Amino acid sequence: MKKIGFTLLFFLFMSQTVHADFDVQEAINVAKPGEVVHIPAGRYQGNFNVTKPITLQGEEGTELIGERDNPTLRIENTANVTVENITLSGKNKAIVASTVDGLKLHKLRIKDVHTGVHIQRSKNVHIHDIDVTGIEGHYSKKGNGVAVFKSEDITIEGNTIEQVQDGIYIEEVKHIVVQRNKVTSGRYGTHFMYTSDAEALFNTYDQNVTGLMIMMTTNIFLENNIVANHFDFNGYGMLLYDVQQAKIKHNTIKNNRTGVAMQKSANIQIETNDFQMNQTAIEGTKVSDDTMASSNNFTGNILTARSDKQGFQLVSNYYDDYTGIDLKDNGIGDIPYVAVSSFGQWMVRQPVYQYFVASPSVILLTSLDQQINKTEKNMLVDNTPKLAKKHVNEKNQMNVVQMLVGLFLTLSSLWLWKRGIAE
Repeated sequence: MKKIGFTLLFFLFMSQTVHADFDVQEAINVAKPGEVVHIPAGRYQGNFNVTKPITLQGEEGTELIGERDNPTLRIENTANVTVENITLSGKNKAIVASTVDGLKLHKLRIKDVHTGVHIQRSKNVHIHDIDVTGIEGHYSKKGNGVAVFKSEDITIEGNTIEQVQDGIYIEEVKHIVVQRNKVTSGRYGTHFMYTSDAEALFNTYDQNVTGLMIMMTTNIFLENNIVANHFDFNGYGMLLYDVQQAKIKHNTIKNNRTGVAMQKSANIQIETNDFQMNQTAIEGTKVSDDTMASSNNFTGNILTARSDKQGFQLVSNYYDDYTGIDLKDNGIGDIPYVAVSSFGQWMVRQPVYQYFVASPSVILLTSLDQQINKTEKNMLVDNTPKLAKKHVNEKNQMNVVQMLVGLFLTLSSLWLWKRGIAE
């Protein structure tokens, strides 16, 4: 009797995990172009292939499990394919798409794989609302969460990616938008290579080695990202290497070993960002003289900026360590801000030195740095430093308006109350 019971429990368990009556590949094979293939809840083992314009649509509990080293799902030489509401797992790659025009990956969960999504030679691709969790171990033994090669017109948005090598890897892509993603616990949050006309907007990069790695790329726009907690020995919030024409605006860059580093790059505009509690906020090596950091807020950083002899421009930024005054009352300091600091550079190399930051000898050394730079008109000098954060002022103005409205309503209520008593 017990054996019969165990047998029934076994088959009940198997019926919940594998839907034996449904052949996924056969359903794909017989589907006509444009049809929706509904995959019932269950766990299906195999390596599945799509070569026609169809939609694969799962239910809650639908999982495709790849076998051997082949991709769990391969899509190739077709157009207008949608895959949604499915969990994918396997030993190697979850999804590989080659030469596809019009691909939509939506509401997918990818787990326990070496590589999540691999796209090549495709266009009009939209990847959104997918979760990718890589395998345990060092990132050097892992693949990428989402990787796109030699493609164009790509949108990657609203995804959560963790425990992979590079969260989003982009190589030789034209026109790509990466937005509203969260990438954690990897090597690079998003890695751009040999790419043009790219945007990274409203993303969160946290606790990777480097948040944004951008190399040999032209015309890229980085806006409204949160880039935080990249503090390994080789860690950067953003690293730009051989980049031409980049705009970095409205980002929060905090608690990184180096906030933004630029190497062999030209025409980089760093505007209206918040640099908070970085060891070095901005670093430049062999950057063009048209590279500029303007209207940013620098608060709590050990070192505001450092560079080689080439330098870059600092214009109208707010610095929390600025000691000048504003006799003209125009919001701009009367003496220049000098970012060069010998002791600050030592602190970056040996953070323990920060305990001596307020000592008399360090104050004297910093004063000498500033005097030398003023005399020699050296680089990393802001001649128009701001005395207040712009966005803080706007917030305060809003608070004043709210206070006046609240005061008016309070006085009106009191007047009506007293009038009611008098009557």
